[in-house]
Amino acid sequence: MITLSDIDVELDGGKILGGVSFTSVSDGVVAIMGPSGCGKSTLLKALMGLAKSSGGQIKIAEKIHPAADWSSTQNIFTLVPQVPLLLPWLSLLDNIRLAGESQGTKESATKKATDLLEIVGLAESGHLFPWQVSQGMAARASLARTLMIESQVLLLDEPFAAIDATTRFRLQQWLLATIAKLKIQAMMVTHDPREALLIADKIIVLRGRPANVGQAFKLPERSVRNSPDWIFGEAAGQLEKQIRAALDG
Repeated sequence: MITLSDIDVELDGGKILGGVSFTSVSDGVVAIMGPSGCGKSTLLKALMGLAKSSGGQIKIAEKIHPAADWSSTQNIFTLVPQVPLLLPWLSLLDNIRLAGESQGTKESATKKATDLLEIVGLAESGHLFPWQVSQGMAARASLARTLMIESQVLLLDEPFAAIDATTRFRLQQWLLATIAKLKIQAMMVTHDPREALLIADKIIVLRGRPANVGQAFKLPERSVRNSPDWIFGEAAGQLEKQIRAALDG
C-alpha cells in the first residue's frame, strides 16, 4: 500500500495542499473528493511528479521518499487522463501498443496491447480508429493504453465526467471488474458521491485552504457492495448524506 504523510504543494506562491495524509487500499480504490478548486487534481499531479511538493513523505513498500524529491521519472503512479487523447491517425491497437514500445520489442508490445484490448472488452475493435468509436470505447482504450505502462497505482481524474449517465454507469461497473481482475490499486478524483460509493473502498474528502483531509469514510466490504441493490439501500443513502455534509462543511 501507499501512504502519503503531510503532503504540501505550493503553486504560484500560494499553498494549495497543506498536510494531506492518507493510506491507499490494497487491490482497491480511494476516491478523492472535495469542493471545486480545492486541489484534488493538483494532488494527482504531485503524485505524478508534475507538480512540485514542498513537504511531506510518500511511503511505498516500507521505503520512505521525501515528497519534495518526487519527480516525473517515478514509475509508481500512472495517470488516466480526463480526456482519452488518443492519436486519431492510429488504430486503437496502435495507440495502445505505442505506449509500451519503449519497454520492449514491438512484438512483445503488440501481444500485451492485444491482451489488454481483450481485458477492456475491445478485442474485436483494435483495428478501428478513435473517430470511429463511442466515448465509452475511447475511455476503455485510454485505460488500456495506461495499463501498458506498468505501475503500482492508477490515478484517475474524473475519467467518466464527459460521458452520458447510462454509459457512465456501465463503465463504472466495468472499471470495478477490471481493477479486481488485475489486482491493482487506484486513486480517483470525482465530484459525484454516488460514483464514489459505487467504485471506492475508501473516500477521502479534502477541505480547507490550503486543503487537507477533512474526513475519511471506510466503506463496507466489496462482497456487501457487490449486491445490485446496495447502492439504493438505506446504508448507502446514509453514507451519501454524510459525504454530502462533509463536502458542504
